[in-house]
Amino acid sequence: MYLGIDFLISQGVTPFVIDVNVGLPGGAQEYELTHQVYLKRPSGIFKFIETTSQEVYGKSFQEYLQGLPFIEALKPFKIWMDGMGPFPNTFHPGLRLEDKWVQYQLLHSIFPVPETRCLDLSDLTEAEGFLEKKSVLVLKRRVGRGGRGLHKIYHPEEFSRLKSERQSYLLQEYIESSVDGFHFSIRSVAFGGRFICMYANLSTRSISNHGILAFVTPGEGYGLQEKVFKTETFNQRSWEAKIWFERSEPSYLRHNLYEDVVARTALQIPVPTFHLLQDLSIKIERLYETIDLSHLPKACFEA
Repeated sequence: MYLGIDFLISQGVTPFVIDVNVGLPGGAQEYELTHQVYLKRPSGIFKFIETTSQEVYGKSFQEYLQGLPFIEALKPFKIWMDGMGPFPNTFHPGLRLEDKWVQYQLLHSIFPVPETRCLDLSDLTEAEGFLEKKSVLVLKRRVGRGGRGLHKIYHPEEFSRLKSERQSYLLQEYIESSVDGFHFSIRSVAFGGRFICMYANLSTRSISNHGILAFVTPGEGYGLQEKVFKTETFNQRSWEAKIWFERSEPSYLRHNLYEDVVARTALQIPVPTFHLLQDLSIKIERLYETIDLSHLPKACFEA
């Protein structure tokens, strides 16, 4: 299964899985751009994905993607998640993978995942105890993307302000993933039992989503190779848009699907950490490939 897996790296250089993206062919375009800017040549990533699809699944990548059992329901569901369309008329149990609490239940006993709780706004006792234990928490929507609704929680009174919300939330321990003045996350792509690629998102904000893209390279050190760097801006229709939406896409997604800013530097991480990210990515992809979607726990949007 084609997965985009998001990692944070703690100050002890320990990776934590924070999100698993299913169905969308994201990550390849961003990696290609970072490769072009940093290494000054094409990466061959799209050919690698196509070859993997043919060798593992016996079909083109487009045929593989369009053949996913939940794909027709997933497209309108993603738009609904963004608040830009109605809830889809058709439902498939594979959509439950979009609930981050379902993800947590799948992963937390096997992989390094930040400690997480469901937020019960009718009884804040557990939430307040969790905050006291961790000092700072991250509030996340159970169903959402692009960092919408994500912010840090420092004080118990912040919970009561959410009581009028109609969203379902998670509380997660805060992982300080930062280097050389930037917060960052790493997107790793796995497909067909193979590690495909990875790149970093850098941001001066506490949310790194759709920040400045950077190449990731293994090495002895840990940090940006150039602490002060210039960037290159791209404005072109992404490979993801062509594969996912074919002829046209919703106009509100133009920034996500066309516009990228790439750093003229690389994030260097220790060789063992780089290899661990590769290994974790493959193992998560293999787990997702074996899931019986009909037996997944019910999601919050089914209540």
